[in-house]
Amino acid sequence: MTAGHPGGRPESADVREVRANLNRAMRRLNVLELVLLGAAAVAALGGGWLAALLGAKAFDLPFRATWMTASLALFIIPAVVALGIERLRRRTAGKTGETPDGSSPGDAGR
Repeated sequence: MTAGHPGGRPESADVREVRANLNRAMRRLNVLELVLLGAAAVAALGGGWLAALLGAKAFDLPFRATWMTASLALFIIPAVVALGIERLRRRTAGKTGETPDGSSPGDAGR
């Protein structure tokens, strides 16, 4: 048997090229995801700092505890909302027979 396809058929150069391109694209998307996650963390820390600064001045709240609480809230609450929206979208797509991107399963060959 030759390397490549599990059925013993050799892979064509086109298939290997497509797989290599897909793997490269997936690696790039993983890096982009980490960059966006880091940017969201920095934005949450900055927003938490601003909220703590305002809370400490206006309401005499402890700065560090307010900063930690506000930063976590600014990072976790949007993540939970996004997760809930995605679950709702998948649930409604499953009931209507559509895929999450809005197409029906029969549209794959069109």
